[in-house]
Amino acid sequence: MTRSTKTTAAASLLLTLLAGCATAGRDTAIGAGVGGAAGAGVGALLGGKKGALIGLGVGALAGGSVGLYLDKQRKELERVAEVKKTENGLLVQMKNDILFDTGSDALKAEGIVELNKMADILAKYSDDRVKIQGHTDAVGDTKSNQSLSERRAKAVKTVLLSRGVQDKQIEVYGLGESKPVADNASPAGRAKNRRVELHIDVPNPS
Repeated sequence: MTRSTKTTAAASLLLTLLAGCATAGRDTAIGAGVGGAAGAGVGALLGGKKGALIGLGVGALAGGSVGLYLDKQRKELERVAEVKKTENGLLVQMKNDILFDTGSDALKAEGIVELNKMADILAKYSDDRVKIQGHTDAVGDTKSNQSLSERRAKAVKTVLLSRGVQDKQIEVYGLGESKPVADNASPAGRAKNRRVELHIDVPNPS
């Protein structure tokens, strides 16, 4: 491959990288790290180590644009819920004592108000994939807890759909008591384990 051909190929690939990363949802990368790695590979076509370093910088900017998309969303969601940035996207956590009475899958009025606020934000981000996970403490029968967690996750999904989040964006999981975040031996620990989590990432669009 001649120098001219390499340059043309590299330019074409780099434009594809920029277009893909600049539009949220066109790549599963959420930060500059992945974009930088891809850019380095493209840059290498331009000529060894120097070209790779150039590509690394440009690719990092492109990959970082998806991260900016999630950062913008995180700042909005933080106004209504507890939000953490994860390796794959965002984690939104809501305590069950806000959403449900003990042993019930019927949303409380207060919980619906909070979910409505969150759903209105999520509805603006149509490239999101939202995985809703229901969790319980270890009190009671394991099978019953599994079923309860599923029903609660579905109840949250119903609210999101009613506010404009698309059904194709949402996946629902009931995990029962299988994923505790605290010790079930104490009331405080059990309260932390009773929760609904929303895991948000930006997959390739269908």
